[in-house]
Amino acid sequence: MTLKNDKVSVVIPCYNQARYLDDAIKSVLAQTYTNWECIIVNDGSTDDTEAVAAAYTNDTRFKYIQTANKGLSAARNTGI
Repeated sequence: MTLKNDKVSVVIPCYNQARYLDDAIKSVLAQTYTNWECIIVNDGSTDDTEAVAAAYTNDTRFKYIQTANKGLSAARNTGI
């Protein structure tokens, strides 16, 4: 299967994992495929998740969604 120009959506659900978020985002940026979007879903975090994500939101490929804590599955579904 060849993707050619298909857009790939990467959903990063995050709950109090700001210390790992920067590495996850850098991993997306390091990919060789360039037609992607990254959706960061903050599932009610009380740490610095929003601040870490904000550093990347000037790149239009990144979308940031803040929700009340509803769990991992709900965060993934919100991103989808």
